[in-house]
Amino acid sequence: MKRLLILDDNLTICLMLRSWLVKQDYNVDIATSVEEAKQKVKNEAYDLILSDIRMPEADGFSFLSWIQKFDSDILVIMMTSYADIETAVESMKAGAADYIAKPIEAENLYKKIADALKNHENQKVAEYFRKPLIKPRGDVYMNIFHKLNEVIHNDSHLLVIGDHGTGKTSVAHYIYGRGGVDAGPFETIDMESQTLNWNNERGAYEQLFLEALEKAKGGILLIKNLQKTDINLQTLLIKALSAQKKDDGFVQIIITTGEKKEQLSSILLPKLADLLLKSYIELPTLQGNKEIILFYAQHFLEMANKELDKKIKKIDTKVLEEFYKHPWNGNIQELKNMIFKACLLTEGNTVSGAILPVLFKNFSKEMVESIQPQKQTIEGLKKENYEKEKITEALEIAKGNKTVAASILNIDRKTLYNKIKLYNVEVN
Repeated sequence: MKRLLILDDNLTICLMLRSWLVKQDYNVDIATSVEEAKQKVKNEAYDLILSDIRMPEADGFSFLSWIQKFDSDILVIMMTSYADIETAVESMKAGAADYIAKPIEAENLYKKIADALKNHENQKVAEYFRKPLIKPRGDVYMNIFHKLNEVIHNDSHLLVIGDHGTGKTSVAHYIYGRGGVDAGPFETIDMESQTLNWNNERGAYEQLFLEALEKAKGGILLIKNLQKTDINLQTLLIKALSAQKKDDGFVQIIITTGEKKEQLSSILLPKLADLLLKSYIELPTLQGNKEIILFYAQHFLEMANKELDKKIKKIDTKVLEEFYKHPWNGNIQELKNMIFKACLLTEGNTVSGAILPVLFKNFSKEMVESIQPQKQTIEGLKKENYEKEKITEALEIAKGNKTVAASILNIDRKTLYNKIKLYNVEVN
C-alpha cells in the first residue's frame, strides 16, 4: 500500500483529501505546517506528498527543496490556486512531479497521483534495465561478448556461471535490452529467495516455475541459483529448454549459478547438465586482476561524478594499491559501492588515502601509520558491525539524504526507515 502525506495549513482541506484517498486504498497522513511535515517525513517512508504552495510560515518551494535533499525518492505534487498556475509550473521545473489546481476534483486528483506513481515506477524499471554490461579490455571479455551476441542472434538459452557480484544478472539485462524479445516481459525466479523457503510442500517450486514461464511468454525468464533446484524442477526445466517452439510465445531462459562448471555435473540431472553446458559463459572474478580493477574503478568514478554531481578527477595511488590487494568477495558490485562511498567522502578532486579507514573494515597497520586522518572522518569504526552504527555512518556520508544512504547500505529506503525507528537513530 502506497503511503501519502498531505501538507496544507487548512485542516479542513487535509481531512477532505485524506477521506478521498483512504477510499482509494492509500495509507494517508496529514500535516498542517511545514515543520510538522518534516518531522513526519523523518519518521515515515512516504511515496508521495501533496503540498500546498502557499503557507504562512514557509512556501512549498522551500519544502520541495528540503525533500529533494532529504529523500529524493519521494514524489511531490503541488497544490495551488488558479491564479498561481505559473508558480506551479515553476515548481515542476524545480523538481515537483506535477501540480493540481484548487478547488480540487477527486477524479483529477486520483489520476494525477496514479500517473505520478506509475511514471516513477516505470522510470526506476527503465533505469534498472538500462544499466550497461561493461566491456573491459582483454580476451576473456571479448570471448564473453562474442558468446552473448550469438545468444542474442539465435534467441538461444544460456547458463551464466560466476561468483557473487560478477554481473550474472547484468548479463540477462544485456540480452533483454538488445535481443528480439526486448518488448516482451522479463520474469525472475530466485531459487535462494526467502519467499520460497516458507513452503516446502511437494510441487511448490514446480508450480512457481510454470507460473513464471507462462508470464514470461514472448520474453525472458531469468532463473537464479540453479544449484538450489530439485529433481522435479530440473525435469520441467529440461522440457522448457528442449521442447519449446520458437513462436510468439517462446521464452528465452537465462540461468545463473555460483557453482563451478565441474561441480554442476554432480548437482544436476545428466540431461540437464548436458543441455546447459553446451551454451554457457563463466564470468571472471576481480581478485588480483589489477587491469580490470583499474578499469572498473575509473568507470564507476565517472558514473559517481555524474550521479553525485562531483568533479573528482583521479584516485590516489595509495587507494588503488589497497584496491589491488583487497579480496573483492562481492566483486564488481562491491567495487561500485566502494567507489560511490569514496566519492561521497571526497570534497576535493582526488580520492585520497585519508579516507581508507572508512572504506575498509580491516586495514593494515602500515596503512594506518601512513595516513593522516581527515577531521571529517567518521568516528565509531570499532562498532561498525552493529547496524545502528552502519546506518549512522551511511547517513553522515550521504549528508542526511536517505535515498543515498539506503544505496550505500544496499537496502531499500523503506527498510532504512524501519531500522531508523527500530534503533532510534537520530536524523537531522
